[in-house]
Amino acid sequence: MPPPNFTIEIGAPQAYARAKSLLNAGRHPVFIGPNMVARSARQGGLLFAVVRRGQIPRDAAVALVNVRTSTLLVLNVHPHFRGAGLGSKFLEFLRPNFARVLATTVPWFQQRDYAPLGEPRMGRSLLTQVMVRQELLGLAGRMAQHFGETCPCALP
Repeated sequence: MPPPNFTIEIGAPQAYARAKSLLNAGRHPVFIGPNMVARSARQGGLLFAVVRRGQIPRDAAVALVNVRTSTLLVLNVHPHFRGAGLGSKFLEFLRPNFARVLATTVPWFQQRDYAPLGEPRMGRSLLTQVMVRQELLGLAGRMAQHFGETCPCALP
């Protein structure tokens, strides 16, 4: 089944209830507080994937992105829309350079061309992993070849 068509809406700092409704429906395992949602929204990094069923719009997914570092902090798809590719299409639209993900979701991100960066770390209560878009690893390697050891981007 192809992913449903969706539009993107940028959330306002007051959209905590809207975001929390999706996070709760999707049983997001980490508490996401109103300050984090408002901070992301002020930066332009609170986004909703909205699917229309007839004339009725329905929130299908929510993402929190730190736009300054291009890091995906949260991606949660409503259970009704899971398994149809909406999460993949939403991620493809967002295209963050980095993602901080739960260790259990690493394989999903790897299938979407993200690679683990460093070792997994314990968050407040769950193991997390920083992921990077695979194509950026090649870019860093090419820059290091060009500049040598003086390259500020060289990976250890």
